[in-house]
Amino acid sequence: MPRRRAVRAAPEPIRATSMWRVDQVFLARKGTRVEVTSSLVNDRGGLRNLSVTAPTDDPREAVRHAARFIAGKGNVSGARQARVRWTREQAVTEQDELIR
Repeated sequence: MPRRRAVRAAPEPIRATSMWRVDQVFLARKGTRVEVTSSLVNDRGGLRNLSVTAPTDDPREAVRHAARFIAGKGNVSGARQARVRWTREQAVTEQDELIR
């Protein structure tokens, strides 16, 4: 008798009827580029993380590049008062460099 697979619900698409907003933005170095991970929250309590690697090493330009990418995904209402921070790995690396 064939084994049944458990049916998993597909994740809710970004272009859903609910509005999404950017809650937090995390930055991490990937070689000479900056990876930007945006944490999106919708009005029904859903959470989605989108990640993009920007073709620059400037954090400000990387966030701008990611904003254009995220905005193109659909119903993103805004990013007011979103927290932008380096990931823990980056903070430890910068701190180690200061100590040296």
